[in-house]
Amino acid sequence: MAIGGVLHSNDDVEQLSKAVDDCFLTPLSCLSLEELAERLIAIEDISNRLDALRVQTIAAGEAADIGSLADQRNVANYLAEQTGADPKAVRADQRVAKWLSDFPDFANAYQHGTLSTEHIDLLRRKDNERVHGQMIDDQQLFIKLFPTLAFRDLDAVMERWLLGADPDGAAPDEQAKECGLSLKVLPGGMLKIDGTLDPLMAAAFKTAVLAEAEKLRAQHKVEGIHSTVRSRNLEALMTLITTGFAADTCTGAKTLINIVIDQDTYEETLDWLEDPNSNPLPDINIEPTPGFDGRKSQLIDGTPIHPLYAVAASVRAVFRRLVYDPGTRDLQYSYDSRSFPEWIATLTRIATNGKSANPICDAPFHWLQTDHIQPHSRNGETEYNNARPLSGADNGWRSNNTKRGTWPMGEPQWPNANPTHIDQDQ
Repeated sequence: MAIGGVLHSNDDVEQLSKAVDDCFLTPLSCLSLEELAERLIAIEDISNRLDALRVQTIAAGEAADIGSLADQRNVANYLAEQTGADPKAVRADQRVAKWLSDFPDFANAYQHGTLSTEHIDLLRRKDNERVHGQMIDDQQLFIKLFPTLAFRDLDAVMERWLLGADPDGAAPDEQAKECGLSLKVLPGGMLKIDGTLDPLMAAAFKTAVLAEAEKLRAQHKVEGIHSTVRSRNLEALMTLITTGFAADTCTGAKTLINIVIDQDTYEETLDWLEDPNSNPLPDINIEPTPGFDGRKSQLIDGTPIHPLYAVAASVRAVFRRLVYDPGTRDLQYSYDSRSFPEWIATLTRIATNGKSANPICDAPFHWLQTDHIQPHSRNGETEYNNARPLSGADNGWRSNNTKRGTWPMGEPQWPNANPTHIDQDQ
C-alpha cells in the first residue's frame, strides 16, 4: 500500500488479515436468512479472488527465487517448510500462473472475480496445442458466457466449442500425448491404477491379459476355485508383470519387492500362524521410527504392511536377503567408484523409511537418488555415513554446492550402528 509516495510492504495483507479476523467475530446466528445468503455469496467471490492473488504471488515468488531464503530449490518447497502447505498444491498454482500468462483477459477476470477458480481449471483442462490460439482469441466470449451458465452445463459448452475449433480431433501422434499410466498409493499400501492407452496398446493389452485370464479360469475350474472376471484379470496382469520382469536379463539381480521386517516381528507372526489362540499377532507402529531400531513391517518406501504379507512373500517368492545388524562390520571405508553400491543405497532408504533427507520433499520413492552429503568432487567419501537419499531434482539443484541442501540426517535417522549385509539367494 502506498502512503505519501512511500511503499509500506505488506500493509495491505495485514489489513486483509485483520478484516478476516473481524469477519470471524460476526455472530452468524444473528444474521437474517437474506443476510447470511449475501454473506456467503460475497465470501465465495472473495475466495476466488484470493485464489487469483495467491497464484499471482506464487509466480512472483518463484521468479524471485524465494526458496533460497530457506535452503530450498523452489517456492513450493519453501512454502511447505514455512507453513506446512502441500507442495503439490503450490506446484499446481504455478502451472495455472504459467498458463494464464498467455491469457491476460482470463487473468484479469480471475482477479476481479468474474471467473472462478473452477472456471479457470476447466478452461485449462480443455486447452491443447491445436486450439490454444483460438482460445486466446475467444477469451471475451468465455468471460461473458461462463457466469451466466450453471457449472454442470459448461462441459457441454466446451465440447461444442472444441468441435468448432478442432473438428478433426487429435492426430495419432497427438493422441499419444494423452496416453499414460498413473499409480496412486492409497491408505494401507493399496494402489489405484488409472491410465489411457492408444488403440494399438489397448489391443495388445487386452489380448495378453484376457488370454492369461482364460488360462486362470480353466485352472480355477479344475481346482474348484470360485473367482470373478475382475479378480482373474488382475491376477493375469500380475502374472505377466512378474514373469516379464524375471525374464528381462537387463534387470540382473534387481528385486521386484523390497520388504523391511525385524526378526522378532517375523518370528511372532510365525508363532501366531502356528497357534493363533495362544500367540497374539505382533503390534506394529503405523508410523515406524526412522533408523534401524524398533518394530518394522513395511515396504522399503515406508508403506506399512501387515506382517502376514511379509511371511506370505517369503514362503512363495524367490528372494534375496539384506541382513543388517549393529556392531558386526565397520562400514567406514571408501570405494574407488563415485557411485554407491546398491546395498548402501538400500540401507539409506531403510534408515529414512523410504523418504528424502529433505524433510519437506514429497518426491515419490522411485525418484530418490543416493547423494554424497560431502560432495564427491570435494573429497567426499563414497561410504555409508556420507550417504543420504535425495530426489533427483534436489540432488541436481545442490550439485557440489555445500551451501545448498544442508539438511542434516539427524541422530534418530542416522544411528551410529555399523550395519553389515549378506546377500543370499533363497
